[in-house]
Amino acid sequence: MTPEEIKSTLEQMLAVQRQIQESQIKNTDNIARLEQQVQENRRLIQENARQIQENAALIRNDREDIRSLKDDIRTLVEEIAKSTVEQREKFNQFYGYHQAADSDRLNIMERLIKVEQEISQIKKQLRD
Repeated sequence: MTPEEIKSTLEQMLAVQRQIQESQIKNTDNIARLEQQVQENRRLIQENARQIQENAALIRNDREDIRSLKDDIRTLVEEIAKSTVEQREKFNQFYGYHQAADSDRLNIMERLIKVEQEISQIKKQLRD
């Protein structure tokens, strides 16, 4: 081999070695970026898991609150139903009193009319 061929071969070998080193540097950079992404993904996964746990706790609390509200509503509905029955009974009682009072008024009016008729007759007899 001539010295030029040796030099050319060495230059080619150096070029290949440079390409290999550049490729290794790129691969090292890519690996470092991937490791950072993995770390960031791990952090995000942990944050999401924490949020999921918090949301699950909130959902459990909401379910308990809903159960409690349902119980309160059921109690209120029962109280309203009871109150409605009591009010209906009072209405019926007052209506009965009203009917009795109307009946009494009619009796009184009838008696008053009879008394007025009798007074009229007495006045008429006194005039005659």
